[in-house]
Amino acid sequence: MNSPLSEHQRFSGSPADRRGHPRHRLAAPISVHTGNGQIVAAMTLEISESGLSAVLATPVRVGATVQFDLVAAGTVTAQVRHNVGRVYGFEFLQITEEQINQLRNECRRLPLYPANKMGI
Repeated sequence: MNSPLSEHQRFSGSPADRRGHPRHRLAAPISVHTGNGQIVAAMTLEISESGLSAVLATPVRVGATVQFDLVAAGTVTAQVRHNVGRVYGFEFLQITEEQINQLRNECRRLPLYPANKMGI
């Protein structure tokens, strides 16, 4: 008889998802602050301990470093890793252990985001 896999085991064993942490649904407005002082309105789609994806109102450059305020973790610096249309993926940079713990606790309250359903 097979034992049920934990959430982390199911996630980390999936070849369809390259990320190191499970993603969770989160639809929340954020402001993305670019390095040139531009503020871009955005809506998050999902979040994990290591990054998030969001729909942006204005394009930003892949590879750019940005900042945004997250309710769970305060101000976070991130790098734009990819985009598909107006959907952008961000990887958190220079994140503290306290912020990681806050994100982890917030993620536990959110439903899982289905892996690779939108090709992002």
